[in-house]
Amino acid sequence: TTIYNSKFGGEPYLPKNRQLPKDSHGHDMRLLAQINFSEVLLPQFPKQGILQFFIPQKVNFQDEENYEDIWQHHFKIRYYNDLLAQDQLALSPHAVHKNAYFPLQQEKRLHFEQTDEIVSIMDYRFQTIFDTPLSLLFNDDGINLYDIYMKHFLGQGHKMGGYPYFTKQDPRERYPFLRKYDVLLLQIESDDENGIMWGDCGVANFFINSTNLANADFSDILYHWDHY
Repeated sequence: TTIYNSKFGGEPYLPKNRQLPKDSHGHDMRLLAQINFSEVLLPQFPKQGILQFFIPQKVNFQDEENYEDIWQHHFKIRYYNDLLAQDQLALSPHAVHKNAYFPLQQEKRLHFEQTDEIVSIMDYRFQTIFDTPLSLLFNDDGINLYDIYMKHFLGQGHKMGGYPYFTKQDPRERYPFLRKYDVLLLQIESDDENGIMWGDCGVANFFINSTNLANADFSDILYHWDHY
């Protein structure tokens, strides 16, 4: 990877006049993900600039099974629209290393493929699609259609856009005031092959309002993770 690449973990793009964001204890946060929009090219998303997701170096998965934050107390988002040359950048003081309290154990370059996706069964809006609940419908073999949908359309995977996956429940279903966060900005799932683990096989999601996304305004983000 380079300082400018889209990636999970590693050294962030960091101008010399900026410092790493701090957690609630005053410690440097660690880069979770960095997205260079020039490598993504998705509709509705910016066409340039770097977006960064930072979280504390220690995430305590043992005390909680799920977590939400909209105040950026336990995560930080940074967006750089115009990128500087490498001689104007600083290296962060943290080498990439294994940390049992951090969900990433390896730095990974990201490559993007655009695809279509139907609404996941975990998205709270799924309940509004059908006049008759799928749990009351069966195919010719007597298999419940809800079970079929559950098997094939959970919304799993690493992605931007599309529909989310949760191990428990969409927080926007419980809290209507969170429904303004209508676009899945980034999802990172537990992935043994690539050294990613959110507690007990969990998943993390970042959501944004569609109008804010169109304006490249990343100041208001919903961060959620849950695990089994």
